[in-house]
Amino acid sequence: METFEYIKPKSMDDAMNALNTYENAFLLAGGTDLLVGMKYNSIKPECIVDIKEIPRMNTFEFNDGWRFGALVTVRDIEVSDRLKQTMPFLNQTAKALGSIQIRNRATIGGNLSNASPCSNFGAMFLAMDAMLKIISKDGERQIALQDFFCGPNQTVLKKGEILTEIRVPEDAGKAEGIFLKHSAGKSNDLGLVNIAITLHREPGTNLCKKITIAMGAVAPTPIRAKKAEAVLNNNILTPDLIIRAAKKASNEATPISDFRASADYRRSLVATMVAKGINTLIKAS
Repeated sequence: METFEYIKPKSMDDAMNALNTYENAFLLAGGTDLLVGMKYNSIKPECIVDIKEIPRMNTFEFNDGWRFGALVTVRDIEVSDRLKQTMPFLNQTAKALGSIQIRNRATIGGNLSNASPCSNFGAMFLAMDAMLKIISKDGERQIALQDFFCGPNQTVLKKGEILTEIRVPEDAGKAEGIFLKHSAGKSNDLGLVNIAITLHREPGTNLCKKITIAMGAVAPTPIRAKKAEAVLNNNILTPDLIIRAAKKASNEATPISDFRASADYRRSLVATMVAKGINTLIKAS
């Protein structure tokens, strides 16, 4: 491993200065991806900027919607009693990510910024219509999560920019929801398919007022199954309609074949898991 500078700023301004001083600076949050890359020399930083002590980056709160600091750990989400009462599907999403050792270190901002096609929070926050706050020396900008991913391990983040917050609209926090992951081996393995669903129903009925379906590991980035959603929105969730929507979702997926599974198998999983997710939400009420 080559030598590098290490800087631990106490403020966002100091972090910006460090990022813009070095040509090849990398942010350190949880480090679960960065340190592996450094170990195998696929990442060779000139400078590491450790942002863990910047205020409010590791907190979450409700204020006209939910605000999650980018340095909130996956474990923080998993064990939060408040989230278990309001959005238990976020706890599900966290619990399905890696081992407990990884969850203790990994951050939700890092999980999004790594832009893995099978990102747990990429799918779940996409289903929740999340917005991202990005800061640079020139100011800040807001961007929808659906516009954040460019491809496998690629985002719209520019040099000198930091993802600081994930914001979830208030109505997403009032939805029913579920996160499902199918792995080839152990439950903490990467998902062959991830499915995240949020559902708003007319109280006491199966009338779908709004549903969102996001899929991971079946395209270059996490994606929404918009055609499947359109089948279900403003309709009664009957068994036949759910099957029809699940098939639509399967057709919207564009998975690859690799050593873990074929594209056809992944598509079949999408249909099965979307139907299972919706039926689970219906039966739980």
